Amino acid sequence: MSRIFEQFEWFHETSNGRIFNGDSFHLISNMRTSSVDLIVTSPPFGLVREKDYGNVQADEYLDWFRPFATHLHRVLKKTGSLVIDIGGAWNKGLPTRHLYHFKLLIMLCEEFGFHLAQDFYWWNPAKLPTPAEWVTIRRIRVKDAINKVWWLSKTPWPKASNRRVLQPYSSSMNDLFPVSTNGTDLRL
Repeated sequence: MSRIFEQFEWFHETSNGRIFNGDSFHLISNMRTSSVDLIVTSPPFGLVREKDYGNVQADEYLDWFRPFATHLHRVLKKTGSLVIDIGGAWNKGLPTRHLYHFKLLIMLCEEFGFHLAQDFYWWNPAKLPTPAEWVTIRRIRVKDAINKVWWLSKTPWPKASNRRVLQPYSSSMNDLFPVSTNGTDLRL
């Protein structure tokens, strides 16, 4: 296995793990089964217009992603998680959204046995107002400013803890928490 990693540039390393820079499919297809705790990825999005970086058309996205999904599921430990940052796409020539990224989520859960642990939205106000036809010319749609971020796991009970991201409740939120009948304060 160490020979596999020699082909990749180490991007960052800590006592908790390593980040590699290289062809992800080549890496995961050669990794040991059940050897990874967490995979975070932002794959090329399925678009309707070809980009220089070689994106796949939205209609072909599921077929393109299946080989990745096979290895992603295989290399994750039983309690491992897969986090995917993925943006949407517009239907070509229409002011409506393509459903490829939702179909990807359903495929990962139904075909590969992943569980959707939680979904998040990454708000990016710096996104350009595209497609210009619908947003800035005809003005019939608003600017798309989010990506979907899906946290998937191999088990319905993924290994996780929110203790490092907790924020104190505001005083108005604390007022909403009742005190139990035995006098125990239920606020955290």
